[in-house]
Amino acid sequence: MKKVIIFTNMSSIKRHWQSALNNSYETVSIEDFDELLKYLAKYGDRISVMIDEMSIQNIEYALKKLKEHPNAVTLLFNSVPEVYHASTLLGSGIKGYENSYINKENLLNMLSSVEYGNNWLFADLTYFIINKYMQNKRKDEPEFISLLTEKEKDIALMIAEGLNNKEIAQREKIALSTVKGHIHHIFEKANVTDRISLALKFK
Repeated sequence: MKKVIIFTNMSSIKRHWQSALNNSYETVSIEDFDELLKYLAKYGDRISVMIDEMSIQNIEYALKKLKEHPNAVTLLFNSVPEVYHASTLLGSGIKGYENSYINKENLLNMLSSVEYGNNWLFADLTYFIINKYMQNKRKDEPEFISLLTEKEKDIALMIAEGLNNKEIAQREKIALSTVKGHIHHIFEKANVTDRISLALKFK
């Protein structure tokens, strides 16, 4: 069974994480940051480190120290995730940012995703990044566009503009499930796994 480090001094978050990960991961609970660094120095294998941001006094310093341990896959959590603040931390080596009370299914999907080298960001942060960095860029058509149907092309462009699934469904006057189906096919044809990677292809 794979190990995951959970770092929090909040008992409710600790219980939530342990309950969600039970039977899927072996959890190692650590509450002292120096102890965490010592554990990572001794533990040679790649390991996901779930950090409750509110349990860290200086998050910028902590992330800088964690970058010195390439075996650590750092996932940051906050019970009240704030989009702008989260965006300022993305260059600090974190592989994911989510609500501390993320549901079990999504938490397991998050861990699985980052284990395969992907990033995982909560939805509002994803849309913020796309809007901030992509919407004013010229949209030259990437090669994969020729593989899309007209409907898929329209939806791909809307994703690049930062629209969420609900907004796309409203604009296209189609069901949310239909939007999700189109996006699944778009991701496959574009060879991407998330909205940011798709939007970057329009740079």
